[in-house]
Amino acid sequence: MAKCNRKQRLLGKSIRRIRMRRNMTQRELANAAGLGESAFRSYELGERSPKQNTLERIAKALDVAPACFDTYGIEHYDELMHALFLSEEAFSIKPCADGSIRFTDETIQSCVCTWWSWKEFLKEGKITREEYENRKDSFLR
Repeated sequence: MAKCNRKQRLLGKSIRRIRMRRNMTQRELANAAGLGESAFRSYELGERSPKQNTLERIAKALDVAPACFDTYGIEHYDELMHALFLSEEAFSIKPCADGSIRFTDETIQSCVCTWWSWKEFLKEGKITREEYENRKDSFLR
């Protein structure tokens, strides 16, 4: 078995998570994306990394934005904190004394507000958990 690196493993988990929510088998998704089942299985297991155009075909077959597969390698709080530090200037992120984060960029603020509204819809029972996850996966597609 090929050795898989962390980023490949996380990507594979992300693809599998969405495939399972779509109630698709590996074979069905591989066929829908125009891939061999063996190659697809190796992507999902994290043994290989799909090229960008292959990832786009998988995303299209799942009806999601390709960006939803990117895990950015973040698994722990320290990695998230460094991602926030790196994003501070580029995205106008401001830490607040109460531990919250403020986004001064209007586009990002609008996106976060949209996300918040979905979360409220879920809490109020206006959408299901599956619909909530689908909205996140399809965001800006």
